[in-house]
Amino acid sequence: MSILFWLPLAIVSLPLCAQLDPAVESQQARQMMAEGRYAQAVPIYDRLVKSMPANPGLRLNLAMALHLSGEDAKAIPHFEAVLKQQPTVLPALMLLGASYLRTGSPAKAVPVLEKAMTIAPDDLQGRAMLADALLMLERYSSAIPHLRKLATAEPANPRAWFGLGRAYESVAQGAFDTLEKSAQNSPWWLMLAAEARLKLGRNTAAFTLYRAALEKQRQFRGAHSGLAEVYRKTGHADWAATEEELEKKTPPPACATAVSECHFLKGRQEQALQTALLRKTPESLYWQSRAANELARDAFSRLAALPPSVESHQVMAELHRNMGRHSESIEEWKAALVMAPDDTRLQQELATSVYLSRDYPAAEKMTRGLLAADPAVPELHFILGDSLMNQQQPEQALEPLTKAVTLRKAYPAAHAVLGRALLQIGRAKDSIPHLLAALAVDSDGSIHFQLSRAYRETGQDAKAAEARKVYESLQKTTVEAEPAISEPRP
Repeated sequence: MSILFWLPLAIVSLPLCAQLDPAVESQQARQMMAEGRYAQAVPIYDRLVKSMPANPGLRLNLAMALHLSGEDAKAIPHFEAVLKQQPTVLPALMLLGASYLRTGSPAKAVPVLEKAMTIAPDDLQGRAMLADALLMLERYSSAIPHLRKLATAEPANPRAWFGLGRAYESVAQGAFDTLEKSAQNSPWWLMLAAEARLKLGRNTAAFTLYRAALEKQRQFRGAHSGLAEVYRKTGHADWAATEEELEKKTPPPACATAVSECHFLKGRQEQALQTALLRKTPESLYWQSRAANELARDAFSRLAALPPSVESHQVMAELHRNMGRHSESIEEWKAALVMAPDDTRLQQELATSVYLSRDYPAAEKMTRGLLAADPAVPELHFILGDSLMNQQQPEQALEPLTKAVTLRKAYPAAHAVLGRALLQIGRAKDSIPHLLAALAVDSDGSIHFQLSRAYRETGQDAKAAEARKVYESLQKTTVEAEPAISEPRP
């Protein structure tokens, strides 16, 4: 990230007592920097620094020339040396943070940029870099205050609203995941799970979960409203009205103790979230997720109201993808790429949606092109391998799938497909370690079924029987019918 508007302030002149030749060289370098010829200025500043190593101004100029010419790894030690002598030089702090980000070191960038923000709290570019670094580190709660300031200062900036929505989404998901691990089947988890299924149109599952929440907590606020929505969507307006009446009879929260809930019900979502973040009880995790989801929805609504942008198309693409509408998702990724045709991340997302739409020949073609430019992306190797498998080419799939599990330490989905490919070409013994590595994601028993075949083909009958038993158990769980939607209970 080039921070050009600092340039005139940061390029310092030599002292008047300097020799003529260094002064002339310094002037030449300054002219090159002003004209954007940064790489040409580097050797001049390098010579000057070697002749006067204690001059922090010259070293800063060298560091800036390196940074602006893309040589961040070489610039970093010079920025660090300047800050060791003068710890509060703003351009050095900002550009060092930028160089850390460019070289993939967000953890190093954060303290540097935080210090810069204490010096220049109104600098939006520095704050944006700090927010980016925190997002890269998945420190979403810490990123939110910076993103809110950016969105407030620049309400027409789509990147600010996009980042803010993403941060809130991640906080909501993190709270849900923690609740699922620590208190699954609590009324709080059941309510969140019911709401999620209702949004996906899984009305019977939502109905079952709302009923289960009410069985555990008879006056759970919102559960009857959720049931009413299920009834409306399934053509039972009379039952919906009954549930709405039951919701009205639910007593209001005691705001002395239910602080987050009271903030939430009054529309003060930010206060609800901040209060809920102070505790880790199932109830507080529930309100963290609810409040953060509402704040994310608001941020994305602000983004959608702006003129079309890369960020707005990305939000819509991901929304369509999450709903299984892959053709619509593909169109949104394509629209984003019209605005940013060289963005490899968008190209990879488009390839993913093409793969999810089951257009395997097109996915194969796209991933081969992307991997030719960057062969170190494990997800692309997986998409290529699975696309080949779905085109009945298991032998050709081996190389990309092996590359995927090599590049990513834990990649159960890729191990599952690789194990299946090896089994198909008669290498049952080689398939077993990969199938075992994939068992954690076997929700329907299919991987256990493949494992049972591999054990049987290698003469391990007892293990084959055990894997088959697990497969049959998972299959039975998967096909169990959900209860039908019924009328409200008295």
